[in-house]
Amino acid sequence: MQSLTQAPRQNLTAAQVKSLITGSQVQITPGLELLDGNNNFVGDISSTLVSGTVERNCLAAIHGTCNLVLEGAVGWGVDRLRPFMVLSNGKISARFNLGVFVIQTPVANLAENPITYSVTGYDLLCFLDVPVGDTYAVTSGTTYFTAIQSIISALNIGSNLYLDGTLQSSTLPNDMVWALTPGSTTTWLDIINDLLGSINYRNLWADENGNFRSTPAVLPSTRAVEWILDTSDNTQNIVAPKRDVTSDVFDAHNWWRFVRTPMTTKPVEGAGIYTVQNTSTGRTSQTALGRTIKAPVQFLTAADQTSLTAQGNAIVAADQRVSRTFTISLDPLPVAGHLDIVQFKDNGSSDICQVDSWVTDLMGKSSQWILEAVNA
Repeated sequence: MQSLTQAPRQNLTAAQVKSLITGSQVQITPGLELLDGNNNFVGDISSTLVSGTVERNCLAAIHGTCNLVLEGAVGWGVDRLRPFMVLSNGKISARFNLGVFVIQTPVANLAENPITYSVTGYDLLCFLDVPVGDTYAVTSGTTYFTAIQSIISALNIGSNLYLDGTLQSSTLPNDMVWALTPGSTTTWLDIINDLLGSINYRNLWADENGNFRSTPAVLPSTRAVEWILDTSDNTQNIVAPKRDVTSDVFDAHNWWRFVRTPMTTKPVEGAGIYTVQNTSTGRTSQTALGRTIKAPVQFLTAADQTSLTAQGNAIVAADQRVSRTFTISLDPLPVAGHLDIVQFKDNGSSDICQVDSWVTDLMGKSSQWILEAVNA
């Protein structure tokens, strides 16, 4: 989630920004900027924006999309647009950037004067989600940051790369090769995510300003809460009345085995193999379900046994969350980011949740969010 006081809100306090987001007497002004190929400001084209939404599916290959209605054309497939919102209460105002998108798929409404264009845009991962078309290799001894930055630079995307933590400077223990084979569909994004997965980092994502980012993958249940959604607090509540919850334990796994690749020796348990059994914890345990339900054995690209264990634990944790999800409508929360952690308080219960997807309406309408409980 964006920091409340990061630029362009650095002159406000966190309390001031939160009061704008949760306040009842707040005006929302949508905006739109044209950027160049290095994500630098070219011009404000807010006057062309009729309506639109920004959406984020954190579990998709390309996470961010926008759907805009514009009066006037831009360079389809070339120009970059950055939607934003300004919230104001008459005393203070705050701006929130909502992503950088390449606009494709224009549909012109010729019956209108002036002509309007309904367009779809994709975040800058779209430049990486294209086939490599050749064998590609990264040699041992290369740092993971260098390996990923080299791809981004070679494709001339013009975005900064930020990898949190310390493992970005660690080096590949073995060569990694993505061979060109019949029917191969390997993309540059696949290669980058394979590299990140080797050191147990999350798949790459693009932030609100078009920067590429990744962080170490940690269990959602251990991460700090970034926002509290409390339906009982009328002074802070931004949750609309309609909300649904689903829960499913059918065929939930309670046995897992993970095998490290590549290996130069035969993998054994504790040195190339990691096996987990849930015998008694929660509603999906072998005891609760009365049977052992094995997940398919997964071969994971891992730099070492520690990374294999961490990746395996993340998969186990996801399986144990029992697919308990909340589908709610929310007033604009324009600091929303990627895989945010929120606390959802409703009807006397309290759940720590990962945000799997969200929609922000640029005009300020309530929009759908999907939350996945991580403490189930």
